[in-house]
Amino acid sequence: MISYNPLDIFWQLGISLLLLIFSSTLFVIMPSVYGFLYAYTGWLGWQDFVRGYGKNKARLGAIATLTGWLIIYFTLQRQPQLQAFNLLENSGVNDGDRQALVNKSDTIRQGLLNSYLLSYRYLSTAAENNHIAALHKNVFNLPDETANLIQAVYNQLLTPFLYQGDRADVEKAEKLYGQFFDTSIQKAEAPLISKAIESTWNREEAKAGLLNINQQKVWLQKQEVKVTEQGDWAEVELYEMYENQTPNLQEVYYSFSLPESAVITGLWLGDTDDRAKRFLYQVSPRGAAQQVYNDQVQAQVDPALLEQVGPRQYRLRAFPIPAKLLSRNLNSTENPANPAPTHMHLWLTYKVMQQTQGWALPDLGEKRNIYWTGFSQRKINGKSISSNDWLPAFVEATKPFNLQPHQVTFPQGEMISVQPLAAADYVLPQGQRFAVIIDTSRSMAAQKQTLGKTWDWFNQNIAKNNEIHLYLTGTLGAEPRRIADLKSFDPQQLTYFGSLQFPEMLQQFSQLQGDTIYDAVLLLTDDGSYDLAQDEVTLPPIEAPLWMVHLAGLPPAYDDVTLKAVQDSGGGVSTNAQEVLQRLATTSKLSKLNNPDKSLVSLVDGYGWYRWRSLSSGESSAANPLVNNSPDPRPQGVSTPSQDSQDFAPLAARQLALALSQETKGRDIQGSELLAQLDGIQALAKQYGIVTPYSSMIVLVNDQQRQALKEAEARVDRFDREVETGTENLTQPNNPFAVEPVPEPKLFIMISLGAVALMWWYRRRSVA
Repeated sequence: MISYNPLDIFWQLGISLLLLIFSSTLFVIMPSVYGFLYAYTGWLGWQDFVRGYGKNKARLGAIATLTGWLIIYFTLQRQPQLQAFNLLENSGVNDGDRQALVNKSDTIRQGLLNSYLLSYRYLSTAAENNHIAALHKNVFNLPDETANLIQAVYNQLLTPFLYQGDRADVEKAEKLYGQFFDTSIQKAEAPLISKAIESTWNREEAKAGLLNINQQKVWLQKQEVKVTEQGDWAEVELYEMYENQTPNLQEVYYSFSLPESAVITGLWLGDTDDRAKRFLYQVSPRGAAQQVYNDQVQAQVDPALLEQVGPRQYRLRAFPIPAKLLSRNLNSTENPANPAPTHMHLWLTYKVMQQTQGWALPDLGEKRNIYWTGFSQRKINGKSISSNDWLPAFVEATKPFNLQPHQVTFPQGEMISVQPLAAADYVLPQGQRFAVIIDTSRSMAAQKQTLGKTWDWFNQNIAKNNEIHLYLTGTLGAEPRRIADLKSFDPQQLTYFGSLQFPEMLQQFSQLQGDTIYDAVLLLTDDGSYDLAQDEVTLPPIEAPLWMVHLAGLPPAYDDVTLKAVQDSGGGVSTNAQEVLQRLATTSKLSKLNNPDKSLVSLVDGYGWYRWRSLSSGESSAANPLVNNSPDPRPQGVSTPSQDSQDFAPLAARQLALALSQETKGRDIQGSELLAQLDGIQALAKQYGIVTPYSSMIVLVNDQQRQALKEAEARVDRFDREVETGTENLTQPNNPFAVEPVPEPKLFIMISLGAVALMWWYRRRSVA
């Protein structure tokens, strides 16, 4: 048995402690020693220069060196955030002051970015750099005044490497950047931010965020599109196989749009391309699906989520794409009986009406982490294609363009009928009153020319035979305005400044509208800044149809408040004002001609979609005169859909869901009556396996996930969806120059003695 002398252990620890104290002392006096050595070395260099070149040249050389050093030193002290914050303290309310700030955008941008990245660009903030004072006080027992004076001198010499401000400037800079540039700093400055965080360790979030836009982490190895034509409509299947190029789990993110009448009918995930083994989707209330998906991503478990985030916009996320196995790990991780997955396979199906160009494919808005190359295997209906885009816009139809009428009767007694429209059916409005809201936020400056052409078209084609009221939004202290003299209005003279979200613009309009009644409200804007959207915003009811006219293309998503306002009012979204006015006027024309027992749900993609009144058994004869042997005004047909109708039913169910959602107008989202109405839409979506603005598709892979979803679906907030902007929380590097308060000497000694006793006891026990 080996025995240890406790005195030997004590002496060993004592010597280690002395060496630690000696090393700490060296660390404390090192700045002074280095300063002395630097000055002494400089003096020796001066003496050598004098002996070789004389005192005059030595003096000139020394003066030039010191001057250059001082210029560099004081130049580096001028940190750009100070000027940026000073400029933005008062944004001004007149166009001249605001334009002057816009002209200084580069200065403001550099300053705000410098503050946002202070943890990556500077050793510390000046206020937090206290390690020199703390060391001198603890080691030499200097008074606070002396130690702080030494620290102040040290900080002054280190000024170029210390941030002049505090860490609250990070959040301040992020907020001001969004307010001034009308976009998220992470989205606009993604390349610079990504480069900065590469210089240190950063805990990357599992979800693909703004910094992952267009990053090449997951390779699209295979993509196949199959179109099954069914007359004037078709079912489209998109299959993709993903290969991770990083050693970390990754999420694939797509935002895309489809024609307004299209409906998504399926989503599957698989570890292999075996369809029999793939995981099936569930249709769930949007809030419940979102919550479970986010929880499972944080737990590093497989889910996929497909949401409708606009009348035409969708958001698809799949996680996790298996990490790429390093060569040294291949043998150690491979299990012949149950090999680890190396790829993720995804299937998506939707149904779409035929257009003159053919069959519309998803139009990509934004992608994160995913990329493709010339080596990606891509096919459409079995034929290889080569494209730099995610998908081509259309697949050519094999048969001539021929619209046909359809009808679907639902078990509840509801019926949707579809009538093709001819070009002659479309008209422009006459004798109507429209409100036109112009977005004056900063990002609209890029749409000056498009806005000018749109306004000219209004003056030439709409203003003569209709009444137009013009509203201008106001940002950062500027008041919104209602323009009375339209003839003198020139959109080219507007100053575009600051940032506004869609609910804020509509709130301003509501305040100025007063009691004026409109036939429609048109908001002329760009693609918005969803990355700055917020939860818990309120919006007064918009009585007239609300149309979002996006001059720069569709936004990736809407917050649910705006989406509900568009749906409730019977409005929609478009990228062309002329299309909107034609649809409005044609809808009004057809509604007057229709049977009173049916209503026009939407006018889209060349069809009029009609909802016929319900003949459910729950209606009394007094409420429903059709029960008293009155002629059935609906189109003749069997009460149960034919096989063709069953296949077409999901397209009709989407329109019925839209009609039902308009019945929620003006009701409180937490109200029991509204909740019951939303549950009815969810039941319809689940019955026909479709995605709606209130119902999402989620793919789960185990019973624990399914139980979590079941619990989330039972909550009262199951339809409440959070805004997901994609903003990531950056890992802030530790500050090596900030010293936290240390224990009192007596407490430190007691802790040390306790550690010695514990070590001695442990060694005796292990020897015994």
